[in-house]
Amino acid sequence: MTKILVIEDEDILREEVIDWLNLEGYEAEGADNGLNGVEAAVRYMPDLIVSDITMPKLDGHGVLLELRSKPATANIPFIFVTARASHEDVRHGMAMGADDYITKPFSRVELFEAIRVRLEKKAVQEQERIKEVEEWQQAFEQEREQRFMKAKLVAMFSHDFRNPLATIMSSSSLLRNYSDRLDEARRQAQFSRIEASIRQLVQMLDDMLLVSQMETGHMDFKPEPLKVGDFIQTIVDEFQAIHGDTHTLHYDNHVPDVIMADPMLLRSIATNFISNAIKYSPQGGEVRITLNISDARCVIRVQDQGIGILPADQNRLFQAFQRGSNVKGLPGTGLGLAIVKQAAELHGGMVQLESQIGEGTVATAMFPLRRSVSH
Repeated sequence: MTKILVIEDEDILREEVIDWLNLEGYEAEGADNGLNGVEAAVRYMPDLIVSDITMPKLDGHGVLLELRSKPATANIPFIFVTARASHEDVRHGMAMGADDYITKPFSRVELFEAIRVRLEKKAVQEQERIKEVEEWQQAFEQEREQRFMKAKLVAMFSHDFRNPLATIMSSSSLLRNYSDRLDEARRQAQFSRIEASIRQLVQMLDDMLLVSQMETGHMDFKPEPLKVGDFIQTIVDEFQAIHGDTHTLHYDNHVPDVIMADPMLLRSIATNFISNAIKYSPQGGEVRITLNISDARCVIRVQDQGIGILPADQNRLFQAFQRGSNVKGLPGTGLGLAIVKQAAELHGGMVQLESQIGEGTVATAMFPLRRSVSH
């Protein structure tokens, strides 16, 4: 059933709109101000949001910026409702990322028409995205010429760049326009999202460099003394800043020592493992990251509660451009685990997967422990 969130501070109007929606077969929930609306959107994960602009605590523009800054809610269609209907008001709302704009008083027919149009457009976009991913997979499976594959690869990375860039833009805009209305904790959370998103972009560029090195058959290996436990903690904190609203991350560090490792390759291992765990886990899922020493080896283990991997898929996923047959329309390049395998092997180690369909996956990378020698 299609879920719609109504954010409106006028109780009578809010309840009336919710009744309309329920009678039409939608599942509707309401929020009486902007801050409660943001919390409800993260918890309820609606298919569409109808929001007033003029509200206490946080207005509609602030709600939109807050939700656009979170990856989980960034793409939810957003319809503004307001008594103001000037051309400048409409243009301002659309520039901030609103999908539609209706004015008070509005009829039941006008509301449902706006909702129908936005939901149909969302469905078309989702179908186009699924079709695009399927076309890319088919192209890779047929081993089309290298030039074509490179062009598609750049397009896929360009698409993945948009989410962190949207987070940076929305968070910076929220801080610039509403900093005086946010308490210190909320301001710091926005700064953390910006910093984590920048590091995510840098990691994508590093992965593209590693892909290029893989194609030439030579990946650089530059080990250096690294306090690996703190290094992994920083990466976990970055993911927590971006995805903490939708997933719970636990990190257990049992390696206090400084060891020899390549920071770029080690970061690629950790980020690809954690990113996959979040991507293929449900909203509210837990991801557990463990760093251990076992049998003179450093062991990085990431466990999720996601969709799992079919047994027939598990071995081939470490090959470039291969993805699980049950991922459906979830975006991805099929390169992450191939990069992880090469990175672990350059450390003299290996990777492995343990998975149960519907229960989750444990991804493990292990490599011989080389302790740093002080001089």
